[in-house]
Amino acid sequence: MASYSTVFVCNVVFLLISILLVSTSAEHPSVVSSIIPSVESTGTPTENYFCDTNANVYTTQVWGPTKDCFLCTPYCYGACDSLRTTSALSPSCTWISGTNVRCECCCVKPKSPPPPACPPPAPLPPPPPCPSPSSDKCDTGDDVTETTMPSSNCADCTNWCNEDCSESGGRVIENKCAIGESKFVRRCSCCCRGRKSLLKSVLKLS
Repeated sequence: MASYSTVFVCNVVFLLISILLVSTSAEHPSVVSSIIPSVESTGTPTENYFCDTNANVYTTQVWGPTKDCFLCTPYCYGACDSLRTTSALSPSCTWISGTNVRCECCCVKPKSPPPPACPPPAPLPPPPPCPSPSSDKCDTGDDVTETTMPSSNCADCTNWCNEDCSESGGRVIENKCAIGESKFVRRCSCCCRGRKSLLKSVLKLS
């Protein structure tokens, strides 16, 4: 919509210029009716015209023979449009030698597209699983010792288990007591954790 409006304004202004020139030529046949550009450049702005060329595009045109500055506005909008910029800033007109005019234009550069968004950070690794609580039951890696003793009291199995496990710096996890070959014999089984030993059987004789 903005480009259409710009083109429409340019056409209207140029039409007015043509009408004015035709009228002038009718009254003064000796006057040259054509106004043509003599110089076109995109160099450095003149001393009295400011255009930041880092952010904008500068262009200039000398027209003649004419003293009419109103043609600079449509020229600047048309020039900026042809340069594919967004708009013209403060078109300027300067008389040169009394027969020509210099139009200076500062065209706004289109904004650069924003940089692509950074990818989302990688998800954090899951936390390590919590260590399983220490079991109070005999498990793989625990040491099991067994013995048979002449006794009718299972408390003797408990005492033996405590002594056997503590001698190697371990702790008792489980101890079992069962009647042996007779009611006066006890089979003791002890599970000890915290020491390295192989399954062994100890036979205690009286």
